[in-house]
Amino acid sequence: MKEYVAEEWLPSNSGLGESPLYRESDDTFFFVDIKNKLVHAVPLAQGWHGKHTVALDAPVTRLDFVEGRSDVLAAQTRLGFALLDPTKGTLDQIATVDHVEDASLNDKVRMNDGGIDARGRWWAGTMALNEEDSVGRLWCLRDGKVNDASAGARSAVLNGPVWSPDDKTMYVCDTPQGMVYQYDYDVESGEATNRRLFVQLEGGGMPDGLAVDVEGHIWVAANSQGKIVRFSPQGAITATCLVPGAKMTSCPGFGGKDLKTMFITSIADDGSTGNVYRVRVDVAGIRRHAFRL
Repeated sequence: MKEYVAEEWLPSNSGLGESPLYRESDDTFFFVDIKNKLVHAVPLAQGWHGKHTVALDAPVTRLDFVEGRSDVLAAQTRLGFALLDPTKGTLDQIATVDHVEDASLNDKVRMNDGGIDARGRWWAGTMALNEEDSVGRLWCLRDGKVNDASAGARSAVLNGPVWSPDDKTMYVCDTPQGMVYQYDYDVESGEATNRRLFVQLEGGGMPDGLAVDVEGHIWVAANSQGKIVRFSPQGAITATCLVPGAKMTSCPGFGGKDLKTMFITSIADDGSTGNVYRVRVDVAGIRRHAFRL
């Protein structure tokens, strides 16, 4: 089993660092601090001293690309899907989650993680504000409409989804339960079916953010354990990456021109720094898909 050790890179001291995103066109790394309502853009050549930060009125929880647009990023707000200008800090809301069966749930949840599939559909997961009640679910924005895509599955905190390189398998975390689930995925229809357990983290580890490499292995942030764990498509551990000083590791993301640098966000809590870490790995990550308006 391969073992890596990440190095501390950006002294962000994020209250809740999440959503690492690398843009190759200008060699820029983005991430968010949900707790402090910040979005950072860091040119790799300059590092932290060259960063551009926008402070928002409300938190953004997730960033992704938008097809054909270099001026905006896809951004998840508390209950919405929006376009963010990362230079000006302006948000243009394009869709909103609505619990039609029980409107009171709109006050009990927020957006958390998400992902874009190979056809440009925007998937997102909600989580309970108290992180205890199982009221979070999966949603999908397609053709301008937000659909409940949960098929009845609920969690206090959802993370993911990500997809296998062949787009046939989708992975989603139930973070408080320590479980990562997989689904059969039909990329043409956008349907996720046959939910089943993929792995459960050992020793009380809580799976947070996910990333996928070109070999189809899943890199899982083991929040509360200060490491990233790489699982084969069959669920075997094939590598680990220790993140010294970041017990509360939150999300991995691939970047660099060859996609062999893994960037890792963290949370400033329980003795954890909240800084951003990085490590060179042997297998490249897959490229992130872009949302299609």
